[in-house]
Amino acid sequence: MSGKEIEQPLSMSPEDIEPGRIKFFGVCHIVFGSLGLMNVAYGIVMQFLREPLFRVTQTGGPNRIQEIQNVMYRDLAVSIWINIGMALVVGILILRAGIALTKRRQSSVRLSNAYALSSLIAKAIGILVFLLLTLPVIGGALTAMLAESNGALPEWTERLPVLIGAIGVGGFLLSTIYPLCTFVMLNKDNVRQHLAKHGT
Repeated sequence: MSGKEIEQPLSMSPEDIEPGRIKFFGVCHIVFGSLGLMNVAYGIVMQFLREPLFRVTQTGGPNRIQEIQNVMYRDLAVSIWINIGMALVVGILILRAGIALTKRRQSSVRLSNAYALSSLIAKAIGILVFLLLTLPVIGGALTAMLAESNGALPEWTERLPVLIGAIGVGGFLLSTIYPLCTFVMLNKDNVRQHLAKHGT
């Protein structure tokens, strides 16, 4: 045997091991944030281009159904702008949190929590806007368009606004899953301890 001492492997405590959820949620935040901001940009453009595009593509005067649709879009403008504003704020926050997570910033959990909280608040406001502003407009427009059709209407059309409302509220509730998951998974002790010790 040689007289050289065998180097012992460095001991690693739990906080030295990077939890995979840091990078996972960082990438997801960036992807979802980028897609959200793209949707915001598209929504803003369409708010200004919808009527000009309609006039360009329309041959002759609009029929009654098209007139109802035009009125509906004008009446939905307030709720659309509210949703665009909330989506812009949430998109910026989630993108900022995602960049911080991928760079292992010590502030990344705090930034992600700010996104999750703002997202949940925006979704609660979104449900109210949908029920109080959007649903009545869409329901009225559908009723008017169905009234323009010839013949007796099937019975299920009377329940159509209720169905649309249920789908809309259900969609909002399902969209809370991701921010809730990020809040729960990123506030674990091992995540906070690792970022506190190794974060930049």
